[in-house]
Amino acid sequence: MAHAHSIELTKEDTEYLQAIIRQRTNQARTVDRARMLLYKKDGLSNADIAQRLNVNINTVKLCISKYREGGIQRALADDKRKGRPVEITDDAVAWIIDVACQRPADLGYSQELWTLKNLHQHIQSHTIEAGYPRLATITKPMVQKILQRSEIKPYKIKYYCEKRDPDFDAKMHGLLVVYKQIETQFDENGEIIVPENEPVVHTVSCDEKPGIQAIATTSDDLRPQKGNGCVCRDYEYKRLGTLSLLAGIDLLTGKAFPLVSETHKSSDFIQLLQMLDREYPKGDVIRIICDNHSAHKSKEVQNYLATTENGRFVFVFTPTHGSWLNLIESFFGKMTKQMLRGIRVKSKDELKERIYLYFKEVNADPVVYHWTYKLDEIVLESD
Repeated sequence: MAHAHSIELTKEDTEYLQAIIRQRTNQARTVDRARMLLYKKDGLSNADIAQRLNVNINTVKLCISKYREGGIQRALADDKRKGRPVEITDDAVAWIIDVACQRPADLGYSQELWTLKNLHQHIQSHTIEAGYPRLATITKPMVQKILQRSEIKPYKIKYYCEKRDPDFDAKMHGLLVVYKQIETQFDENGEIIVPENEPVVHTVSCDEKPGIQAIATTSDDLRPQKGNGCVCRDYEYKRLGTLSLLAGIDLLTGKAFPLVSETHKSSDFIQLLQMLDREYPKGDVIRIICDNHSAHKSKEVQNYLATTENGRFVFVFTPTHGSWLNLIESFFGKMTKQMLRGIRVKSKDELKERIYLYFKEVNADPVVYHWTYKLDEIVLESD
């Protein structure tokens, strides 16, 4: 039977209070209050508890009284002080936001992005000179709350694509017209419409994927097995060099054309054009969608085009810094997820072979890529 002056605590409450005592990060007064409640549960008098903890007996009485009024959390927490609290002014909040929006490196720090800890320390260190002495005692949770209210996340990067081409919109419209024209080359069943008295226009989306790394493991991977369902790999690796992939994808058939080499030059692009020239019947038009890389417009390329049938190749260039408008970028993204992610090889030749094998697998069951972004806004003159 419990002592007349004791309090009753559930098993969960007792374990919670014991956990508070064990945690070294808790404030001393919180730990003392937890001990008071546990001692009181054991039937100790207020005087005995005060003597054990070396505190005033009134402190013990207040803690026990608060527990009986509102439970453990009421006993452990400090009562709010009377009077009007000291507020953080709107100007002070604006200064915090201004600091958070600045680049730490521009303020003399090594890091590129803020952490909550570093931002909090900077605010406390510069609050006096900024004219907001109240912020000298601001807590990290309060700084975090201010950032959340303003939806400021100075620790996060979100990428965007800047329009650096003054003719970006016009060039994008021209490219979307091409995509719209491609859609008209399919019938309602998705079959390609072959014109009777006109040459077929084959549109090939082309781009480079340079710097594909050939990476070797230093020991064999451990394959999944019972008790360990994932691939286990030693963290050490060896770099064997890089390869470049120049590829095109037919937007009518989905067929992909790869060219893997160690260079990224005009001669490589000419090899791809020769490959396409051999692929399509004479008299048809090969329309190339590509970026403004110098290798695509060089004197060597122009000399080669001069040797081909007039009108055989037609080029459509994406806007500067607008490679995302090129549909082959979607193909490269799929390739990275399906084949390149986590790839390990024993040599660059193996990497080259596996890239070509991937294209062989793709062409065995090709996927036709369709552009949809803003395409509904495009109206062809013949519509």
